[in-house]
Amino acid sequence: MQAVPPPFRLQAFDSLDSTNDEIARQAAQGAPPNLVVTAASQTAGRGRRGRSWVSTPGNLFCSFLLEGRARADEGPQLAFVAAVALQEALSALLPAAAFRCKWPNDLLCQGRKISGMLLEAARPHIILGVGVNVTAAPSPALYPATCLRALGSGATAAEVLAGLCEALAHWHGLWLEQGFAPIRQAWLERATGVGGPVTVRLADGAERPGRFAGLDEGGALLLEEAAGITPILAGDVFFPN
Repeated sequence: MQAVPPPFRLQAFDSLDSTNDEIARQAAQGAPPNLVVTAASQTAGRGRRGRSWVSTPGNLFCSFLLEGRARADEGPQLAFVAAVALQEALSALLPAAAFRCKWPNDLLCQGRKISGMLLEAARPHIILGVGVNVTAAPSPALYPATCLRALGSGATAAEVLAGLCEALAHWHGLWLEQGFAPIRQAWLERATGVGGPVTVRLADGAERPGRFAGLDEGGALLLEEAAGITPILAGDVFFPN
């Protein structure tokens, strides 16, 4: 895989258990931030809530070791930073497609999932794992999926990674300097479903329908119900077909 733009440093592997796990191992040994790890295949890739991530060859599997902000509770905001960066990168590769951010950490096109992200702590840094469906669209349990090839793009995983690194350098730097406010605004401009009906499935399986009223100042989904507006910190989001 080709080199990536600065400030990132690339390590490319043929196979790993998980790119996030490899980054974690290197972080534990004192690796500095801005390391990027990719793998052509993963044997134990995973997504949010411990779900397995299908690692089809030709797709992009990568993880970043990124500098965090001073407060640990700001770390989850990096999911929005990454979503905005990836939306920008994919839009540059396929301008005719409408890539939209989906709370909390997915990217959609035509209502189908094309990417997912996973954040893990490696204090004082943060591990950001990103998977992008480049040449194939696995069939996830929760959401229909698509890939760049199905959308008419001939881009490779290396090209997607290069664009992501360039965009992430900008948006991550902005987050470090100015905090979440500009990221929140950029994400809302690129988001799907804001202002419309939504159902949030919580960790205990309970489903709460309401209106997607936006994001609070920390990135929680604001769910408007009959009794008022509730910030939702974690859950799976479903929109009407």
